[in-house]
Amino acid sequence: MVDVLFLCTGNLCRSPSAAWFLCDQLAKSGTQDVRVASAGTLGSTLDIPEPLLRAGKAFGLDLSNHQPRKFDPDAVRGADLIVGMAREHVREAILADPPSFVRTYTLREIVRRGVERGPRGPQESLGQWLERLHAGRRHIDLIGDSPDDDIPDPMGGSPEDFASMLGEVGSKTRQLYGLIWR
Repeated sequence: MVDVLFLCTGNLCRSPSAAWFLCDQLAKSGTQDVRVASAGTLGSTLDIPEPLLRAGKAFGLDLSNHQPRKFDPDAVRGADLIVGMAREHVREAILADPPSFVRTYTLREIVRRGVERGPRGPQESLGQWLERLHAGRRHIDLIGDSPDDDIPDPMGGSPEDFASMLGEVGSKTRQLYGLIWR
């Protein structure tokens, strides 16, 4: 069993959307040995934003029953792959569990590195593939924000911001699926 944890700030938009997209892809392919969860570094008691619910309909996404939750260090320790929506989420995961650095990436970063270094091989474990992708990474590279690594948070934005986020998260999550489980 592989455990995947998606992280964002409030667990209202980006990470639950990524989890939904990956679960959808896994279900379509019949892949059953993967558990997918999402959480927020801050957590939230807010309802799922209405613009996200409306924009999600175009993708078949319905998060109306999603209950936001805050991540805890045990969730990070227990995950085989942690995918943050921005560098700040990766930093929080690594602070909670320093050895998780090798298996914690932003969604943009893991897809970029996976495309550059090649998909997981047929005889390659997820851990081996992540080790291969991790080569050359440095903690200092996680400082600050990055337009190359961070998916913008649509909270407080326009309906187009929510649709744009869903388009990117859906596309990157499908790419991630293809790189790991194809």
